[in-house]
This record gives sequence, structure tokens and C-alpha cells, in this order.
Amino acid sequence: MKILFVAGEPSGDEHGSHLVKSLLKRLPDIDAYGIGGPLMEEEGLRLIHNITELSVIGLIEVAKSYPRLKKVFDDMLKHVDDDKPDAVIFIDYPGFNLRLAKKIKKAHPEIPVIYFVSPQLWAWGHRRIHTVRKIVDLMLVFFPFEVDVYNKGGKWVVHDNETISIATHKFHTKSNLTVKHVGHPLISKLESFVPDTNFLKDNNIPDNKRIIAILPGSRENEIKKILPVLLESALKLKKEIPNLFFILSCARPGLKELINIEIESSGIQLPCDFLRTVDNSMYDIVHNSEIALVTSGTAAFEAAISLKPVLVLYRMNFISFFVARALFKLPFINLANIIAGKRIVPEFIQHQMTSDRIVPAAKKYLSDNDYYDKTVEELKSVREDLCHGDAGENAAEEICEFIHNN
Repeated sequence: MKILFVAGEPSGDEHGSHLVKSLLKRLPDIDAYGIGGPLMEEEGLRLIHNITELSVIGLIEVAKSYPRLKKVFDDMLKHVDDDKPDAVIFIDYPGFNLRLAKKIKKAHPEIPVIYFVSPQLWAWGHRRIHTVRKIVDLMLVFFPFEVDVYNKGGKWVVHDNETISIATHKFHTKSNLTVKHVGHPLISKLESFVPDTNFLKDNNIPDNKRIIAILPGSRENEIKKILPVLLESALKLKKEIPNLFFILSCARPGLKELINIEIESSGIQLPCDFLRTVDNSMYDIVHNSEIALVTSGTAAFEAAISLKPVLVLYRMNFISFFVARALFKLPFINLANIIAGKRIVPEFIQHQMTSDRIVPAAKKYLSDNDYYDKTVEELKSVREDLCHGDAGENAAEEICEFIHNN
């Protein structure tokens, strides 16, 4: 049996490596080959092309790289023609993968097309749902609501700007698409996390303080725009609640200098008796904190499903926000809120991202135990909706069953 894999970027390589490992455990004799990276190759994928040939960001960069991308695209079509694989598994990377899947399905309708890690059509690109329904046979999704996105049509209905649901759309064409929720990889990652019992001591953090996490993001432009507001909020909170201590997460070494510049600009003099910057320990930081002040992104979602109330911040330039708002129709951006279908954790976006708004919201969590506990219970429900074991294992199980039945 031959299974062709197509991943196009580092995140796809990571997700794909778990899937390749789980599939080869169940089907040790298959020839797993295709486009991947070092992680997929390490788990047994026979590389035809490396993801470095496809990993391109930005419109100008894509245009410049078009000849190379086209060469890889055509070579994959030739492999399908020559090899006649028993299935093709696409992993995320929708711009390239959906076009390739469309060509393969047209030329070889008998070959099952399987997609692991759904494109975020629920956020934007809704019209591509109709393309997916035509060309994909099995869609394996991370989020439970994505099943409804494909089965019902994917259009969100916003109720009073506080709750959302997916409306049912009547499709005019039939589809063989099967959609299965396989859980989210972050769940197994969180479940395997073992807190460092010496974390506070090793980082010279007093254990008699109320700790708040500050997670400013991993991109320089985010830190420049958002960290100053996070630090201003921390200073105001410290004045009102003296027993607070803040741990600031530095996501990667290259950001340390920029973070220190922003800290100095805020008026905080290092070393400081109420703030510590810690490298590469986000899970331990969140574990030891009561709440987290977070730049919107994966870290904000991870902190939320770690069952810590988060206050989510984000700001971009006006033009980018105007375009994003036109495309992204939901009233909130944190995945915990989207999965719950309602606002669980507060978000401070664009002009709302001010310390005058953030500080009262943080104080409410720190002073109202019932409100705090209610948020934690709602976050537990979100985590339980995602918790279906290991996503790679579940995906492999679904793929094996699908191939066996087809």
C-alpha cells in the first residue's frame, strides 16, 4: 500500500510527524512518501520534496517563488499518475494543497483524498467549503465546531454580539465528504506537561506572592505594539494590589533585547522586586499564575485550556484591521470563546486595548472568587470538547477505517 503525504510548512511537519508515526504503527508495510520536513522523515516518511521548497510567506515572495512551486506541483501530479497511491493525505497549507487536490481528484477520482488539519474556512474563505465538498473524501478536524462548519455550511450567526452559532445551509450538490473530529494536539501536549517544582526558586520568584503571567507574543511587531500596554496595566495593578508579582514570558532568545527596551521605557527599573522575565517556560509560568495577560494567538489559547482565566489583547494597523474585520465576521478572536460559542474570557482589541479597561477586568478575577471559578468551569468545558486523546492517533485510526471501508 502506498500513501502520499503533502505538508507545506513547519507546523504541518509537526502535525504530520505524529500522523506518520501512528499510521506506520498500524500499517507497518505501507510506503509513506511525499512532501514533508525533518520530523516527518524521522518518523518514516520517504521524502520526495522538503517543505523548505514550499514554505513561502507574503504575496511578493509567493510570486517570486512561483516557478519553484509550479515545478513541485507538477512533479507531485506526475507521481500520482505514475504511482497510483492508495490515498493522498494533505496536511493544512490550503493555498497549495486545495489546488493540488482538485487536480488529483479530477484526474483520478478513484483515489481517496484525505485532509488533516482543516483550513480555517470558518474564519474566512467560506466559499472554499464548496470546493472542499467536491474534492475531499475525509476531512479530519481539530475543533468540534468544524464538523458543523462542513455539514451545515459554515456561516456563523452572531446573536447580540455575545454568542454565536452555525446556521444550516442547504447545499445544492451532493458530496461524499466525511468529517471527523480527532481532537487537538495541544491537549496531549498539556496532559504530558509536568510542572517544575523548583521553577519559582530557580527563577528567584517569591512563593508568597499572587502571580500574574504576561505573555507578550513571539513577533517583534506584536511586542512593540502590545507589551507597553501590558506593562502599563501591570504597574497600575501593582499599585492597587501590592502583593502581586508578574512573570513575563520571553518566547525566544532573540526577543530578550526588545523586551528589555520596552521594560525600560515603561519606567520599570531592572532588577525589579515585582517582575521577572523568564525564557522558554510558558507552561510553568501559566501553571504558577492566577491569571494571564496575553497577546492574542496560540499562547492565549494554550493558557485558556490550561484552565487559567486570560485577558486577551491585540492591536494592528488600521488598514490591516479594516481588511481583517471585513473578512472575519466573528465578534471575538480567542479560540476558547469561539469553541464555547460565547464570550468566556475578555478580549481587548484595537481601541479597547487600554490599561483603563484591562485593569478593572483583571481586578475582578483577582477579587471575585465566584467569577473566577465560573470562568475556570467554562474553560474546563471547552477543554473537554477538545479532549479526545492524541490527535495523531485518532486521525490514524479514522484513516485506517476509511481506507478499509472504501
